[in-house]
Amino acid sequence: MPEENGGVQPSAEQLQDVAIEAGRVFTPSAPIDERALFAGRDREILLIVDAVYQKGRHAILFGERGVGKTSLANVLPEFLERPDSQLLAPRITCDSQDTFDSVWRKVFNKIELQYDIPGAGFAPSSEMRVARAAQLLLPDNAEERLTTDSVRRALTILSQDSIVIVIIDEFDILAEPTKKILADSIKTLSDDSVPVTILLVGVADGVGELIKEHQSVQRAIEQVKMPRMSRAEIMAIIDRGLDRLGMTIDAVARQRIALLSRGLPHYTHLLSLYAARHAINNNK
Repeated sequence: MPEENGGVQPSAEQLQDVAIEAGRVFTPSAPIDERALFAGRDREILLIVDAVYQKGRHAILFGERGVGKTSLANVLPEFLERPDSQLLAPRITCDSQDTFDSVWRKVFNKIELQYDIPGAGFAPSSEMRVARAAQLLLPDNAEERLTTDSVRRALTILSQDSIVIVIIDEFDILAEPTKKILADSIKTLSDDSVPVTILLVGVADGVGELIKEHQSVQRAIEQVKMPRMSRAEIMAIIDRGLDRLGMTIDAVARQRIALLSRGLPHYTHLLSLYAARHAINNNK
């Protein structure tokens, strides 16, 4: 129920604002993209963070559909930000038509780089410009396909001044030949100790489903399985969302939503959204 301010019932306009905000806080149809609304997954986050800070180590995040893998991938950069270093964390979503070339062009097009253009004269002033990494680091000839080596060189340059983690979501949807080349490129990055982390994200019961026939690369990859959420993690989603809305919930209703969610955050967001809207519509 919306909290009253000094015993004064919220106005109709205030209730409408809260109802609209509820749709931004509880998002059953879209992943979470804000750390403040993200709950749980402490073990999985620590495993991935450890991989980022181990040279030559990469990670694969896998599990059944709907357990929140993309949400974790979205908020992961917020757990990695440090005041003393720049973080580059491009995240792309694959589609079934993607190739090794198109995947990496998507990645480098997500990265913006700043560079100085020196001026002319005795006391020149430089001009700051911004460009996509694809413009600066990839071959000028658009017809020239990217190779494992050209990707390695570009990532090596990027990692000189930044922490780099590349998040490749929906990895499972790629064709097997593309998966194989990506697996080969990860092994190359690991063997050469390039200080970059590749995080693969995909739907699977086991990691073998995602990188089958590429057993050699598994030694370089931290395997992070995303199970269904615990009851406590589900209730934390409810609490964080309602706290943002300035609402509270009856303990029985809270337990009921957690039970019905069956560990899948999609249902938690769906039930919490309509529970909040129901309370607002009834002026509670």
